[in-house]
Amino acid sequence: RKRPEDIIRAFAQLGRTQVHLAFAGDGILFEEMQQLASNLGSQNQVHFLGLRSDIPILMRASVATILASSQEGLPNCVMESLCAEIPVIGTDIRGTRDLLKNGNGLLVKVGDIQALTEAIAWILEHPEEAKTMGKRGRVFMAAYDLRSIVKLYEELYAEALS
Repeated sequence: RKRPEDIIRAFAQLGRTQVHLAFAGDGILFEEMQQLASNLGSQNQVHFLGLRSDIPILMRASVATILASSQEGLPNCVMESLCAEIPVIGTDIRGTRDLLKNGNGLLVKVGDIQALTEAIAWILEHPEEAKTMGKRGRVFMAAYDLRSIVKLYEELYAEALS
């Protein structure tokens, strides 16, 4: 459901040798995705990092977070990126759409490699606008702060009790 092959294909289509792509984690697709990157000639730019415990550091070192999933709930990686003011490119699905609406990120149709490529290029070509997008995302995520959530619950309970 995460569709890493879409990201690798879009990245290869981007054709920018100075740009690198990093995947954190592992799983049953690990070797297949390495082979795909090699087949597309991107093996020197696509890095498979395996399991990592320093994800926040990797995110902050990134220009953007990309999530090409076909199904999500409320994706933690998107919320974490927004909190860290990292621009996000995500697919137009429930959960991701809710987080990236109102200019908090870029949305593309699931499986649309060309749109994904164009979104990556836009982030690279518009660093100031991407930075502004990241800041907007952080402001949006303030609503998910624990104090805000507790306050909402208190208001809900007060209303129910009255």
